[in-house]
Amino acid sequence: MTEVLHANIFFVIASIATVLFTIVVAVILYQVLKIVTSIRRMVERIEAGSETIAEDVEQFRTFVLKGSLVSQLISFFMGARGGRKRSRHDD
Repeated sequence: MTEVLHANIFFVIASIATVLFTIVVAVILYQVLKIVTSIRRMVERIEAGSETIAEDVEQFRTFVLKGSLVSQLISFFMGARGGRKRSRHDD
């Protein structure tokens, strides 16, 4: 075989390998893009959920700081204990 034939065979094999490598890289990048898109959607859901939780915690904190929860709990427990003691003394 002549050196020109060897060079032509090398360039054909190198061209085929380059095309196959490019196709494989394109498929891998497509899969990575799908994964990144999915992760982005999950992060957006988590952010929306955390904002909702933060709003709920802020509302509960405001509710507690107004004292209405504490006063309701105290009156509930004091009223329940007081009512039981009175009914026992009446017997």
